[in-house]
Amino acid sequence: MVSAPACVVVWAMASIRERIQVDGSRSFNVQVRMRGYPARSASFITRREAERWAKTIEAQMIEGRHFRSVEARRRTLGEAIDRYLEDELPKKRDGRNHRYTLPWWKQSIGHLRLSDVTPAILVEHRSKLAKGTYQRSNPLAKRSLVKHGEAKQFKRSNGTVNRYLTCLSHLFTVARKEWHWISHNPFDGVSKLRESKGRVRHLSAEERQRLLAETLREPVLHCFVVLALSTACRAGELLKLKWADVDLHEGRLVFRETKNTELRTAWLHGESLHLLKNHAKVRRLGTDRVFNNPSGKGFFEYNKLFREACIAAGVVDFRFHDLRHTAATELARMGATEQQLRAIGGWKSGVVSRYIHLAANDSKELMARMNKKMFGETELRSISST
Repeated sequence: MVSAPACVVVWAMASIRERIQVDGSRSFNVQVRMRGYPARSASFITRREAERWAKTIEAQMIEGRHFRSVEARRRTLGEAIDRYLEDELPKKRDGRNHRYTLPWWKQSIGHLRLSDVTPAILVEHRSKLAKGTYQRSNPLAKRSLVKHGEAKQFKRSNGTVNRYLTCLSHLFTVARKEWHWISHNPFDGVSKLRESKGRVRHLSAEERQRLLAETLREPVLHCFVVLALSTACRAGELLKLKWADVDLHEGRLVFRETKNTELRTAWLHGESLHLLKNHAKVRRLGTDRVFNNPSGKGFFEYNKLFREACIAAGVVDFRFHDLRHTAATELARMGATEQQLRAIGGWKSGVVSRYIHLAANDSKELMARMNKKMFGETELRSISST
């Protein structure tokens, strides 16, 4: 008969020693030891306090929380940020937010021990982020054309402040779950700021004509812009699009690298398909990307060209991402349902309702025509006068 292996349990061992001081007073020195943990010791005036402390430390060691509390007192937030940027950031599909927000936290409170980062401190720095200003240009940069003191100052929006909070909160989540440096996330006691509903800027028919007339001067940019308008795709999705995912015969694009990581298909028709076929006639060797820089290195740099086209066309307060808003708004006006918009553009949040709302505003004239046809001008007046 084979007996089951014995379950080995290693208990924490506490020892209390009474000591007589030079002045005759007593103190009780406690030492708690457990395999895998550093020894802990402390002194108390009464034995009852010593026993109570020993039981607390023993319980923490047995539950596995003691090691985390030791690491939290030993590690600084700056160390955690360095490790996160080195180990965790490469795993992210897009780590731009972490790359520019975490250095701010390191400069502000990176010297603090993880155990000293409290919700109160985080709320205090949330206020500093919201009230403070920053500059987008760095006068000390090697190629900067901005002189010291001339850089324009900007205030952070509530959405931007929330991104600072979100990035650091995720760092604490990783430190708790994977690194086992802390036992809880201090952001559990920190709320985010209320954000605005967001902007929905879209092109009017006249603005669209003027803008496309300007982009036509740059064939690659023109194709890039028309595809964004005709498919409601993001700039990043176009930049990462490869010829292997383009079917010019069927007029189909497959976006594999999307914001929500879900594969999405877009269909081309008319002008957009014609432009892409012309663009396909000259392909750069050594890369399968559809859009490339003239130098052949890196992604297609469309931002500067697009800004210049907007200025020349007299289209103000307009960003490239607003082409996506324009496409969605036109689809909603043509009767696209919320489900259809989600399938076409890959939206997951409630942003789709904004486009539906814009389309509802356009229904005012339609309803007026319907009422006029049903009741006529005289009937409407007679009804309103009664």
